[in-house]
Amino acid sequence: MTCRRAIYSISLCFFLVLLTTNHLSAQDIHFSQFYASPLTLNPALTGYSESTYRATGIYRNQWSSVTTPYITYAASFDMAVLRDKTGADVFGVGGMVANDQSGNGSLNHLRVMGSSSYHKQVGDGHYLGAGVQLGYVQKSIQPNNLTFPNQYTGSGFDSDQANQENFESTTVNYFDMQVGIQWNGTISDRLGLFNGASLFHLTQPKESFLGEDVRLSPRYVVNGGARIKTSDKIYLTPNYIYMFQNQAQEINVGTAVEYHFQDRKINPVVSVGGWYRPGDAVIASASVEYKQVKVGASYDVNVSGLSKVSNNRGGFEISVTYIGKIIKPDTGPVMVPCPRL
Repeated sequence: MTCRRAIYSISLCFFLVLLTTNHLSAQDIHFSQFYASPLTLNPALTGYSESTYRATGIYRNQWSSVTTPYITYAASFDMAVLRDKTGADVFGVGGMVANDQSGNGSLNHLRVMGSSSYHKQVGDGHYLGAGVQLGYVQKSIQPNNLTFPNQYTGSGFDSDQANQENFESTTVNYFDMQVGIQWNGTISDRLGLFNGASLFHLTQPKESFLGEDVRLSPRYVVNGGARIKTSDKIYLTPNYIYMFQNQAQEINVGTAVEYHFQDRKINPVVSVGGWYRPGDAVIASASVEYKQVKVGASYDVNVSGLSKVSNNRGGFEISVTYIGKIIKPDTGPVMVPCPRL
């Protein structure tokens, strides 16, 4: 069996395992610019890029036209290490902090994670890697910001009425774990492909404010795409993500067009694209890359059944990525085929 066939077989087997594994309940946060937040997408992407190190930040504001907005943000730093010892292989380490605040109830979800990955060169221009992510999660809630049926009387809502809910605690803490695999391959000088799969909440931690045995469902993610050079200045970057957790699933698919200006020193790049999340939103996206900084913005146009209330206004995101390269004496930067994140 060739290296390429082996890679495809491993990826297929992993995907089938994800599809056939039992799952339970609850849903996670998500970003429309999923490609701009690699450590929340797949642990196997840790340290794997065209750079020596990478810092990212992303902010999302959703449903401000309907209610108190849902606010989500994440920041990460990752880098490739031991390059002088691993040769063509890539060993990556990094860390990530993410926080999500949901609506009037002030349900807050904080995640602090450390990641590592190893990518083995398995053929000319082909890499197969695996990653793991471990860390701490805290969820908290402010019950006083919520309303309950027992507080509605015949004359209206009475905030002085007891909610009669037995909150054992307003804070839940637990350990969490994610794993993932990723394949990247240079097919030709004009085509690069990448595909990955990951499993979140491997430990299925217990999370309940009422003291019940409620477990966080595993979340299964498959992602991939391509980088297509159509001319010296223009690239197409189609990609997708598919996630499912308990009875919820999400598909996001689209593409962007990159225009590269011919300036070798600063290499400015402008990108415009669109994505579609079936049954939920149409996403417009744009980014500008200058020297070592890339800034992206996107907007979700809501097309779900909520659009009559939201007036088609969904969520706004902005992302920032800083890419750095460390060049040691007598060596150059190690370049690997990878998704452009």
